[in-house]
Amino acid sequence: MNDNYELLKEVLSVPTVTYKETKMVNFLVDWLKKNKYSFFLDKMNNIYVQKKTTNVDFYPCFVAHIDTVHELDTINVKEEFLKNDQGELKKSLKAYNDFGNPTGIGGDNKCGVFACLQLLKELPNLKVCFFVSEETGCHGSKNADNKFFNDVGYCIQFDAPGNTMVTEYSMGTKLFDRGSEFFETINKVLSENLNEDFEYGSHPYTDVYALKQKFDFSCLNISIGYYKYHTKNEYVVIEDVYNGIDVGKKISQKLGYKKYPFVTKKRNLLF
Repeated sequence: MNDNYELLKEVLSVPTVTYKETKMVNFLVDWLKKNKYSFFLDKMNNIYVQKKTTNVDFYPCFVAHIDTVHELDTINVKEEFLKNDQGELKKSLKAYNDFGNPTGIGGDNKCGVFACLQLLKELPNLKVCFFVSEETGCHGSKNADNKFFNDVGYCIQFDAPGNTMVTEYSMGTKLFDRGSEFFETINKVLSENLNEDFEYGSHPYTDVYALKQKFDFSCLNISIGYYKYHTKNEYVVIEDVYNGIDVGKKISQKLGYKKYPFVTKKRNLLF
């Protein structure tokens, strides 16, 4: 876990803000090259990764956005004990500038970035997308590469705060069908592995909202352990990050390598 923990802190230490994501793009490109993953960038600097160890018909796809709302030059990550959704004090990470003032750590959505990197290491066959410029209207994901998603069976995003949120509707767009095998499978895993207080909800937009407009597979968005997002006092509960990753991994293992179709009513994409 030590190497994984150091990687989490390293990801959280990379400054990135909407339209100025170059440092995070460079960090991810270097990491993917070092670990010998197959990937490409599109003209927007969205990053598309594929890991294939056996032949499969359809891939699980995990996504995160690489921008945050915090425009920073320096991010000093410190360990503290802070409260989770249940009011329990947990080992957490919070960011400060060189003067000791809190700055916001960008767990939204760098926790999701870390989750995707972890699953690239742990799962044998998957696709991963890192999208730019989500915070101002899902600009990267609404221009997602169509060909890359031809053999995607379903999509999971890690972009909800705390440890109890599961997105069923994003900007009024339904992400999956409750009367489906997809829901039956995810509901069992979530009930057994996510915090017992978890609930399905209607939440603001994130990248799976944009993907659901373009593609005909089921999508999901779950909590990944960041708190007080979009504020200077944002922090990350480490246990919740790892549990979110574990839940995503278990869902993928249960769903397997098949497609879970779901066509939803089209809405206008955000601009």
